Amino acid sequence: MLLRKRQHDFKRERLGGATVEFALCLPLMIMLVFGSMEASNALFLRQGLSIAAYEAAQVATQSGMAAAAAEARAQEVLDARNIAGYAVTISPQVTATTSPGTTVTVTVTAPIDANSLGPSWYFTNSVIRSTVTMRRL
Repeated sequence: MLLRKRQHDFKRERLGGATVEFALCLPLMIMLVFGSMEASNALFLRQGLSIAAYEAAQVATQSGMAAAAAEARAQEVLDARNIAGYAVTISPQVTATTSPGTTVTVTVTAPIDANSLGPSWYFTNSVIRSTVTMRRL
């Protein structure tokens, strides 16, 4: 009878140990999962900014095109990807008469906070920037 009682107590102690391990590991696992989601979201944001900058640079460097058309193309790409709080900068200011061979730089920036999936604990006050440089045709 004494042997049965000791076996039963041993199982109870093991259950308590598993509960403590679970309580210690669960917050770390949750942080790891949400951190991975936020990092993936930041990579998606960076890719979207790169695509928008490339598309705007292609429009800005076409013969006869102006900066307004390039900015509109960047906005179209960014809106399609639901990117918020972005800014598009084209340098130098491109007009329809800008000479061929001029180097045009398009920079697109967006804050990670405005494009986060949840509370911004991981990338507070961070901004992602993408720059593309092309020669005007």
